[in-house]
Amino acid sequence: MANESKDAPPPTSRASQAAGGNWPLLPGESKTLYKQGFDATIKELGASTELQIFVAEKIFQCIWWMRRYETQKQSVILEGMVSELTDYSTSADQRLAIRQLIFGQMWDEEVTKELINENAHTPASLLEEAMSNRKDELIKLDQQIALRMKTLMQLQQSYEALVNRSIMQERLKLQNALLKRDLEAIDVQEVKQVESKIYSDDKPKAKSGK
Repeated sequence: MANESKDAPPPTSRASQAAGGNWPLLPGESKTLYKQGFDATIKELGASTELQIFVAEKIFQCIWWMRRYETQKQSVILEGMVSELTDYSTSADQRLAIRQLIFGQMWDEEVTKELINENAHTPASLLEEAMSNRKDELIKLDQQIALRMKTLMQLQQSYEALVNRSIMQERLKLQNALLKRDLEAIDVQEVKQVESKIYSDDKPKAKSGK
């Protein structure tokens, strides 16, 4: 994006920075979109401690990687379409022009419609053929997405356990405070009872009428 600072790094947790960190973006990816997603994840999870923010960061990075793989799947399919519309006799300039049409998704342009028709395809059949020919690549990308999803679920469980532990610690502190207050109240009552007994023992007894 034009307004993005080239020098400003994408946001990372302090824990990542302390560990040396890693550059979370690849060429062509938006720092603004990354920051918006990172901030939204922190807000949605309610992360406040450094450890919570670190785990939330890893959760968002899993989501970001799945987004990358989905983008890559789209590129694989579009490249497959280009291959269907070209052959060994297609010049480099023609291939580039066709690639720009397909990757630009200019499906409503007359030149694109004519190109597809000339190759005995409809948009639907072109898509089906491209996906069939690139099936192995798409399966590998789906496997990577599945692995990231598994990692994401594990991170979410870890985050929930971390948050619940914090809640339990606060509850224990509150229970301890209440218990201490109750014990102090019992101690005060016992002291009063002892003081009352001492006072009663020290009090002169009434003499007998005899």
